[in-house]
Formats: sequence, C-alpha cells, structure tokens
Amino acid sequence: MAIFHMSFSNISAGKGRSAIASAAYRSGEKLFDDKEGRSYLYARPVMPESFILTPKNAPDWASNREQLWNEVEKKDRKSNSRYAKEFNVALPVELSEDEQKELLTKYVQENFVDQGMVADVAIHRDHLDNPHAHVMLTNRPFNPDGSWGLKAKTQYIKDENGKQLLTKGGFPKQRKIWLVDWDKKEKINEWRKNWALSVNQFLAQKNIPDRISEKSFVDQGIDEVATQHEGINSKRHERRAFNQQVKDYRKTKAGYKNNQEKAINRGHLDSLSKHFSFNEKRLVKELSHELKTYISLESLDDKRRMLFNWKNGTLIKHAVGEDVTKQLLTINQQEGSLRKADELLNKVVDRTTKKLYPELDFEQTTAAERRELIKETNSEQTIFKGSELNERLMNIRDDLLTRQLLTFTKRPYVSFKLLMQQEKEVKSELKYTLMIHDDSLERLEHVDQGLLEKYSPAEQQKITRAVKDLRTIMAVKQVIQTQYHEVLKRAFPNGDLDELSLVRQEQAYTAVMYYDPKLKPCKAETMEQWQANPPQMFSPQEHQQGLAYLSGQLSLDQLENHDLQRVLKHDGTKQIFIGECQSDPTIKTSQIEQIQKQLKAQQAKDDQYRKATMRHYEPFNYKPVSPSNYLKTAFSDAMMVALYARDEDYQRQKQAQGLKETEWEMTKKQRQHQTRNRHEDGGMHL
Repeated sequence: MAIFHMSFSNISAGKGRSAIASAAYRSGEKLFDDKEGRSYLYARPVMPESFILTPKNAPDWASNREQLWNEVEKKDRKSNSRYAKEFNVALPVELSEDEQKELLTKYVQENFVDQGMVADVAIHRDHLDNPHAHVMLTNRPFNPDGSWGLKAKTQYIKDENGKQLLTKGGFPKQRKIWLVDWDKKEKINEWRKNWALSVNQFLAQKNIPDRISEKSFVDQGIDEVATQHEGINSKRHERRAFNQQVKDYRKTKAGYKNNQEKAINRGHLDSLSKHFSFNEKRLVKELSHELKTYISLESLDDKRRMLFNWKNGTLIKHAVGEDVTKQLLTINQQEGSLRKADELLNKVVDRTTKKLYPELDFEQTTAAERRELIKETNSEQTIFKGSELNERLMNIRDDLLTRQLLTFTKRPYVSFKLLMQQEKEVKSELKYTLMIHDDSLERLEHVDQGLLEKYSPAEQQKITRAVKDLRTIMAVKQVIQTQYHEVLKRAFPNGDLDELSLVRQEQAYTAVMYYDPKLKPCKAETMEQWQANPPQMFSPQEHQQGLAYLSGQLSLDQLENHDLQRVLKHDGTKQIFIGECQSDPTIKTSQIEQIQKQLKAQQAKDDQYRKATMRHYEPFNYKPVSPSNYLKTAFSDAMMVALYARDEDYQRQKQAQGLKETEWEMTKKQRQHQTRNRHEDGGMHL
C-alpha cells in the first residue's frame, strides 16, 4: 500500500556533518574530501541508483558528485555553514522501479531543479518493501554566468531621514534579507503537498486506486494512530517500542476488518453459487485450498497477476543455474487450478446473468464482459435495468482492455504501433547482449538451465529486464488481439479478420467504439453513409462540455452523458470527438486550437520525462483528424473487402461495380481508338 513519508533536514558544519561523507553514504560511491584529505566509502549490500539533476545556469562540474560537494564546502567555510538540504521520501511499492524513478525525477525537476537547486538523488532498494530515496539539495543558487550566487544579503536599517540607526553597543543596525525562500516552513509544506499530488496523479494514470496525503490522520478525519519515525538518535528505542504497539493494534484491527470482508465475500459468492451442483461446491473448496486464496472474480484476477510475475522471476533463476524444479512444478499446478477455477466461475456467472438479466443477449456479450457486469452488480449490490444496463455494458466494453492489461502491466495502453516498436527495441538490445557470448534469442526462449551463468551481473540484469519486458509484451499482444477480434466480430460478423494487421484492426476498433458502442452488425451501406456523412454523436451542448473537460474546467464526473465520459477517456476516440467539434458551427476555431495546444504541450511534457526515465519509450501522439478522413482511412477499400469477405450481398455489389468499371474502361478505350483513327484519316479531331 502506498504511504506518505517525507522528512526534511539540513546537512551543516555546525552539527559536525560533511557534505562529502553524506553524498558518499547515500550514493554508495567512493568520494575524496579535499578539505580532510581522505576518501569516504560506505559499502552497501545493494548499490543505490544515483544521478544528479542540474538547473540551466549550473556549470558543467555540478554534474560531478565529488567536485560538486567539494565546491560547496569550499564556498561555505563558516563553522555553522549549512552545506545542503536533504529530504528522505518513500516511493510507492505499487509502481515498478522504472515508474518510481520517473515519478521521483519529474517531482524533483519541477519543485527544486527548476527553482535553481542542484539535486543529488540516490534511490535505495535494500528492502523490497521499503523503496525510498535520499535527495541532497544545494542551498546556494547559481548566477547566470555559472558562479555561486548569494543566499542572503545584509540591509542596513536607517531612520526616515536616511540616517543610520545604531544598536546600544554602537554598531550599525542591520537585518538579513533572504534571496531564496527555500528554508521557509511554508515552502516545505508546499513541497510535501506537491509530492502527495504527484504520487496521486501518477497512481491515477496507472489505474491504481491507492492515494496518499501529506496531512496528519487528525486533519484527514481518520481515527488511527500514526507511527513515529525511529531514526538513529537516542530516542529510537522508545519510538521502536511505541511503533510496535501501534502495529499490534493495527494488526488486530485489520484482522477484524478482514474477517468482515471475508463474510461479505462469502455472501457475494453465495449469491453466485445458488446454482452450484454438489460436485461444483466441492470443487470450489479444493481449488481454494490449491490456490491458497478465496475463489472469487476479484481474487482470481489478483492470482493471475501474481502467477505471471512469479513465473517470470522463476524462469530467470532457472536460466542462471538455480534449481527451481519445485517452484515451476507449483506454478504449473496453480496455473492448472486457475484455469479450472476460471471455467467454473464462468459457468456460475452465466447462470447468475441469466437469472438477474434475462433480457441480455448472450450472443452480443462475451464471457469477460459478463464477468465484469457481475462484479459491478456485486460491488454496488444493484441490478441495472434499461438504459443503465446498456451504459454499463458500453463502459465495461470500452474499459475492458485497460482492466485486462493491469494483469500484466501497470502502464496505460497507448497503441499497437508503440507496442511493436518497444518489442523491436527490446529484441534488438537482447540480441546484441547475447551475441557477445555467441548465444541467440531462440536458445534463450527455451530457457536452458545455467545459460546465463557465464554472463556478468550487469549483463544478467540487462537480460532479466529484457526477458520480463518481452514476456509482458507477448501477454499484452494476446489480450489486445482477443479484445479487438471479439469487438470487430460482432460489428462485422461476415469479416475475415485474420487478413488484417492489428494496426488496421485498431483503427476499425476505435471507430466502432465511437460510432457503434452497442456493437450492432454494420452493413456495408451503413459504412458508406458514415464515410460520406459522418454521424454526429453528440449535441452542441455536449461538445461544449467535452471541450470544457479537455481544457481543465470540468472533471470527468461532471459530464452528464456517460458516452461522452467514455470517449474522452481514450486518446483515439478523444481525437475523433475533437474532429466532430470542429464541424460544429457554434464552436469557434480558436477555442479548439487553444485546447489542442494545451493537450499537445501536456503530452510533450509527459513524453519528455517518460523518454528520460523509461526504457524503450517512444512518444506516440494522435494527430488531429476529421471524422470523415478518419473513417475513410479506417475503412479503406482493402479493409472493406476483409470486413465483408463472406457477405454475399457485398460481394455481388462489388462484382457489379467491377463490371461497370470494366465496361466503362472498354468504352473509353474504344472511343479513344475511334478518335485516333479519324484524326489519322484527316477527319476533324475534336
């Protein structure tokens, strides 16, 4: 669970601390102290991931950790000089290592580096359940020429006549004017608040429900006791004892809550299992024991994610020579049990759906959609009816791809083109590393035991990451292919989808989700009408509401139309909506251009940070397009032939059209021949 922990402190000479020693301890590097004439090195079991971020006007040497902090200590020579400000921050365990780094880098850049500080960042991962970062910040700004600037200046106090005022001792009265506000309490509170906002925005983008707050439990209205930071001072033992008491209390409280949740879950399952046979009830008990989890729709999704990650790690251990026979056997057994549990719950879901939603057309829904519908029914304890049921199904269908991909990755899906680009780059990097030892990707795919023993730790780490990326990409491709196929098959029941690339399927899928969310079979005539005159899906008022959301004036929940909410959640359908707004005479072109400029700027900013912090990331931006142009591209002649491959009426129409075109061409050539003959015979040539 994501937690909020951020503490600020000063590294100062007055407390006998050294900037060089502090940087060496946090980074794990060996650093030489010019003033003391000695080196500092603190060995760590896990080497931190460290880097330095510098402002625009910083000199080149500021990027060198050893030189940076030596220069700081040379500049600030007083016995009470503050060399640096430091903060320690907990990173969300829900995010991958790359995502944690991306989040932290963006936050440090915007809040400190852009304000003129140099940031020396060290991410510590000594314990898997406690990823955190230490960030040392310079207290003194830089001048435009790259030299050190002033932290404060002295102002002499004079009377109204301009005469210098004196103290009782006869010295000139003066005050210190700070040129930076980095030591103010209000600034630290602002930084703490911005960290909570940054984490929550990032978690929301990844569809992770957890949220954090910089506020205390009391300020949040939470009836809970907060733990104390133990630290390394003399009070750490009593704080540790206090924290243990808090943990014991929370454990007891959580156990009570867990029992309540189990009772609720059993109630949910009981509502699903009314049609279980005696043998099926026995099977549920056996599978729950084998999978070590309570059998429910939600728990199976979590189990599937856990098994996928467990298998990835185990196969890598096998490749480096570890004996993982027992683990692989356990994983295979649990995968088999998971398949049986899935089949069983699908039967239960179908029985429950027929009972609760007898009006539902099973041929127009998939097993995955029905599972999500029953999940929401159980969660809200409500049976949806009429238009609300249709809206639920459309939202489920539109979000299903994102929900299923959370099983394998926490990153939002952008496009199949980008996925293919990532796969290409991962394979290229992996092949290059394997070639060093005359190995191949084909051999690695068989996961030979001990294959990676001859590789260095750095090479093993690189291969491990690449293999995990590849397995994730393969799983994502399978989910995408299934989702696109199921949606397009219902919209085009006579199509030959195997003839279409997934990029082409994605174009058609986006158009169908925008113009045909109920997935009614689309006739060829309908598609031609769409291309000639794209249907307007939203009213002028809804156009204004959608643009207000895109410009940040409204939240998604404030939009009344569920279809409008749905299309604005995804970049592909969002661009079609903007194109529809452009054809609305009540909307000014300047308004749309301003919104497109805002979206482009935000996208460029996100891409900049992601490209700097995420492996194999390439920006992918949807270009503004009118509905007419999009439909003509998505449903080209070649696409139409594939989508209506077994539609006899369409084939007859195409044949008739082909005959007319052939006759016209023959008539055209015959006329040209006659004209040419008359001209050669001296006749009048028109």
